[in-house]
Amino acid sequence: MRLETRDLHGLSERSGVMADLLDGRLSRGAYVTLLRNLHALYAALEAALARHPDEPALLALALAPLHRTSALAADLTALGGPGWAETLPLAPSAQAYAQRLQALADRDPVLLAAHAYVRYLGDLHGGQALKRLVERSLLSGADAVPHGATRFYDFGSPAQVLALRADFRAGLARIKVDAADADRLVAEARWAFDRHIALFAELAASAQPALPASA
Repeated sequence: MRLETRDLHGLSERSGVMADLLDGRLSRGAYVTLLRNLHALYAALEAALARHPDEPALLALALAPLHRTSALAADLTALGGPGWAETLPLAPSAQAYAQRLQALADRDPVLLAAHAYVRYLGDLHGGQALKRLVERSLLSGADAVPHGATRFYDFGSPAQVLALRADFRAGLARIKVDAADADRLVAEARWAFDRHIALFAELAASAQPALPASA
């Protein structure tokens, strides 16, 4: 799956609002809106996963320690206030993505493994660097908040993060599917990366740019 999605993975990391974040151009408000939309994705994904506790492909991945919905909610409350779910905008792309996950839970739960791959393994890799960037560029100084508002990226110590990565990859290797289902998993992962690119572009188009440091 890694080889078959490498091109779209690279594009998603440098698309729209993510490119702005990496380049230091993203405002704090736009960052909070990004988190709000990611929360919608995780809430839908984790609700879908919860409906299929005995699906072999999902059992192999041992996903419970990776769940992010509550961590994102805590960050959003710290950054956007207790009413963030009502006041922060939800992009049409995020709504469509959530609907896709709900549909997969209804009819094709094995494909949820592809979405777990796209989200959780990304959090365990690039998400760790994003934590440091967000702390430095968006949540420091006068903008600091009590707990740092980076629980989304927190999986424990570096050793724990490495162990979770290894466990996830080992779980992927344990998934028993035929060639047709393997192809469908790859296609679904590519769809997920493509939809992330669309979401990041949509959020960038509606975001207010960060003020220059000299302003």
